[in-house]
Amino acid sequence: MESYTAIFVIAALIVLTAAIMIVRDSNENKRRFLARTQKAWGKLPHIKQSAEEYECISLYFRDCCRDLEGSLVDDITWNDCDFDRIFRQMNATVSSPGEDVLYSWLRTPVTDTGVLSGREKMIRHYAKDEHSRIEVMRILYGIGRIGKMSVYAHIRKLREAGKIGAGKYIVLCILMCLGLAALFINPVAALAIILPVTAANIITYLRQKDETGIYVKSLSCVLSLAEAAERLSACEDECVRGYRDELKELARRLAPMRRGSFLVTSSTNTDTGMGGALVEYLKILFHFDLIKFDQMVASYKGNEDACLRIFEIAGTLDAAIAVASWREYLGKWCEPELLRLEKAFVEVKNMYHPLLLEPVPVSFTGEGGVLVTGSNASGKSTFLKSMAISSILAQSVHTVPAEAYKASFVRTYTSMALRDDIGSGESYFIVEIRSLKRIVDAAAEGGVPVLGIIDEVLRGTNTIERISASSQILKELAGTKALIFAATHDIELSRILEGLYENYHFTEKIEGGDVKFDYQLRKGPAVSRNAIALLEACGYDAAVAKAAREQAERFERTGEWRL
Repeated sequence: MESYTAIFVIAALIVLTAAIMIVRDSNENKRRFLARTQKAWGKLPHIKQSAEEYECISLYFRDCCRDLEGSLVDDITWNDCDFDRIFRQMNATVSSPGEDVLYSWLRTPVTDTGVLSGREKMIRHYAKDEHSRIEVMRILYGIGRIGKMSVYAHIRKLREAGKIGAGKYIVLCILMCLGLAALFINPVAALAIILPVTAANIITYLRQKDETGIYVKSLSCVLSLAEAAERLSACEDECVRGYRDELKELARRLAPMRRGSFLVTSSTNTDTGMGGALVEYLKILFHFDLIKFDQMVASYKGNEDACLRIFEIAGTLDAAIAVASWREYLGKWCEPELLRLEKAFVEVKNMYHPLLLEPVPVSFTGEGGVLVTGSNASGKSTFLKSMAISSILAQSVHTVPAEAYKASFVRTYTSMALRDDIGSGESYFIVEIRSLKRIVDAAAEGGVPVLGIIDEVLRGTNTIERISASSQILKELAGTKALIFAATHDIELSRILEGLYENYHFTEKIEGGDVKFDYQLRKGPAVSRNAIALLEACGYDAAVAKAAREQAERFERTGEWRL
C-alpha cells in the first residue's frame, strides 16, 4: 500500500512540476515580450528571414488581393523603387498575418478615402496609446511566425489534408493509459504493458508525423488564429471594438476545433521552454494530436472563410501598429492630402527618400510632363524614385516621407532599373520598350490618372533612334491625363519637347579635382556638360580628356564624328 502511495505522490509531483514550469515559462515570455516591444518601438526592425521565407510573404497578396479596389504595384515598379527594402524597414510586425497584410497594402494602393481614413485612425491610435498597443501586440504575438512557411501558406496547405483514421491511435492511447493505471495494481505487469506500447507509440508517431506533420502544424496555426479571435473579442481596445461581434462569431464557428486540442495548440512556434518540451513528449506517448486530427480537418474545411477573416483582421491590426512604429522611426513625415482629379497633379514640400541615411529634401509642384536632365549621380534617379515611392506610400499606408504632400489619386508605373531577360532571350532594348508600352497603355485608359516615372528613355539603342523614338513616345504621353517624369542625358529632348514638358535639372561642381553634388532640383534644362571634366577629376590622362572635348566641339560644328 505504501508503494502505491509513493507512486501516486510521485505522479502528482510530476504533474504539479509540469504545471509550474508551464506557468513559469508563460510569465517569463510575457516579461521578455514587454521589454522587447518597448525597446523596439520606433527602431529599425531586425527580422531575419531567408529568401524562401521572404518570398512566402507575398503569397497572401498574390492569392487574395489582386482584385482589391485600386491599382496594383506591378513587379517592375516594386523592384525599381526598392520596395523590398522599404517593406523590411517598415516590417515591425509581430505576426505572420501582420507582415502579409502590410505587404499587400504596399502592393495595392487604394483610391477609397474611407479605407485610408480607417487605416489612419488605427495607426494614430496605436501611436498614442501604448497600453492598448502592447495588449493587442501580445495577443497577435501568440499567432507568431512559422519558420519557412507563413501562416497563410499553412492555412492554404490544409486544403490538401485528408483523413488518416484515428482508430489505431485511440487504441494505442488506451493501452498506454491502462498501463499507467496498472502501476497502482501490479507495477511489474504494468511495465510489461508500458514498455512495448511506448515503443510502438514512438515508432507509429514518428512514422505518421512524416505524413501529417505539416498538416498538424497548419492546424496549430488555425487554432492560434481562433484563440487570438477569442482574446481580441474580449479586448477593450477601441480599434478592436469595431470587430468585437464579428470576432466572437468567428471564434464560435471554430470552437469545435479547439475543444480538446490543447496539446495541438501547444505545438505552435511561440511555445518554448521546458513546459513545451514536456508537452511534446506527452503527444508522442498518447497521440492526442493525431487522434484529434480527422475531426479538426473536417471542421476546418467547412470554416476556411472564418479562418481567413480572422487572419485579415489580425493582420490589419498588426500592420497598423507597424506603420505607427515606422512613423516614429522616420521622425519627419506627413499625412497626405489626396484629391480625386481628372488629371494627375502633385505638390510636395521637402520630400526625401526613406532609405537614405542623409537625404536631401526636394520640393516640387507640377502636372503634365516633366523632363529632368543632369549628369550621372547628380540626383535624378533618387528624385524620380522618391516621387514614385511617395505616391504609393500615400495611397497605401497614408504616410509620406515629406513635410507636406498634396496630390491626385494616381496609378503609379515606373521604368527604371531594367535589365536583359536572359530566361526569355530578350535584349535590354526589348525589355525596355515593353516596360514603356505598359505605361503608354495605362495612360491611355480612363479612370484614375497615371503617374509615370521613366529613367533614361530608351537608353538601350543608338543616339539618333533613341532621341527620335523617345520624343514621339513622350509626346504621346503628354496628350493624356498622366503626370510623366522622364530623366534623360539627351539635352536635345529639352528643345524638341519644349511646350509639352517642363524642364528641371540637377547639376554638380568640380572643385580642386573633386566632384561635388548638392542634389538640388533646379528649373530649366541642364546648361553644363561635365562628363568630360569628370574624366579628368577621376584621374584619366589629360590628353584623353582634351581630345574628347575637341571631338565633341567638332561634332557640334560639323555634325560628323571622327577620331
